[in-house]
Amino acid sequence: MNRNAQAVVLAAIGAVALRVGITDEYARYVNDWMRWPLVVSGGAMVALAFLAVFSRDHDDSEASSAVWAMLLPVVIAFVVQPPALGAYVAERRSNDVSAVQYDRAAVAPLPAGRVSDLLVSEFVAYASVYGEVLAGAQVRLRGFVTHDEDGWYVTRLSISCCAADALAFRVRVDGADGVDGSAPGDEEWVEVVGTWVEGTGEGVGAEDAPVLTATEITPTDPPKRPYE
Repeated sequence: MNRNAQAVVLAAIGAVALRVGITDEYARYVNDWMRWPLVVSGGAMVALAFLAVFSRDHDDSEASSAVWAMLLPVVIAFVVQPPALGAYVAERRSNDVSAVQYDRAAVAPLPAGRVSDLLVSEFVAYASVYGEVLAGAQVRLRGFVTHDEDGWYVTRLSISCCAADALAFRVRVDGADGVDGSAPGDEEWVEVVGTWVEGTGEGVGAEDAPVLTATEITPTDPPKRPYE
């Protein structure tokens, strides 16, 4: 690979990293704290590419076709913006509460008389080991819809670092359907208000998901940050 080919490949990769980091697209791949390292890395690669081009030490050898073929996936990544992970991942690994740690002493019962907003992962963890926190309380969950033979679920993916380590958390919804009287379709985003069915989803490693008896289901737009 000659110097110019190196510069082109490096600049292309850096441009993709910059585009992802500067826009909200980064939220589809990495957590918030990784945004600016991604921007800095992309900027550094573009700067190195310019240094390689304007260096006095030029290499005039020809670049092979294989080198230029390396640009194809980079160009595709620049043009095509894949969606965030969704139902496919959620169906294959869900409700692994062993990865969610809460300090029991810091977990207080939810306030009575009003609706409390919870992450889906929080709701699953509370149902698993802190059921007394949820008992009788009204909660609001926001997520996308998945289905299986038992019914439909409000589902959310949680990441620690990037989409590669995504974990799925889901809560089965009972007692209400969508605005037209039927269950929402796969991948639709909804807000669900309801109360936990006591005893469901209890125990770390529980096979059954916790159940929410819903009183209100509202379609909503996907959030800018799709992962919890």
